[in-house]
Amino acid sequence: MTRRVGLLGGTFDPPHLGHLVVAECARVELGLDQVRLLVAGEPWMKGTAPTPAAVRTAMTVAAVAEDPHLVVDDREVRREGPTYTADTLAELHREEPDTDWFFVLGEDAAAGLSRWKRSDEALALATFVVVTRPEVSTPVGRRLRPQLVHLQIPQLEVSSTQLRQRFAAGLATRYLVPDAVDGYVREHGLYGAAPLGDPPPRAEADDG
Repeated sequence: MTRRVGLLGGTFDPPHLGHLVVAECARVELGLDQVRLLVAGEPWMKGTAPTPAAVRTAMTVAAVAEDPHLVVDDREVRREGPTYTADTLAELHREEPDTDWFFVLGEDAAAGLSRWKRSDEALALATFVVVTRPEVSTPVGRRLRPQLVHLQIPQLEVSSTQLRQRFAAGLATRYLVPDAVDGYVREHGLYGAAPLGDPPPRAEADDG
């Protein structure tokens, strides 16, 4: 029986609720059996990620630990040199030939598809799913547009860049990242975050 598996790539520095919303919407609305979060090792278009790959992988594992439909794939972390999606998809096809692959990406990434290394090869190996905002068209080249599936999902205005800044500034981050990720960041002092202190004592009601 053919399985339908989604792939959501990213540096996940840190992983946040926006990533999980994308993964879950793709799983449910595309009828996928599973979504795998592909942790980028050395993404060639972005350069080196600020946080070591092992740490980003550990945070991503913590983020999905309680969801049986989401798993972490660290093959791009283990691969030496720049990461190319075509290589990853070809490898997956060899390992699991009876699986239909769905590669999920955001609008910004889709806009740069024409600049990807061996993009035609990658597009032939998976259905590319572009996550969009309602009533917003993705600015991709005319040649690529017919090969893309669009998926509209609720948008959370949160980014990994903003979260790193919030951790460093001592601002609230809970409910923007999974609790396990928030705890991991603070326990290990990532992004300049300080451990959260105990909450202040609750004021007692005055019955008089």
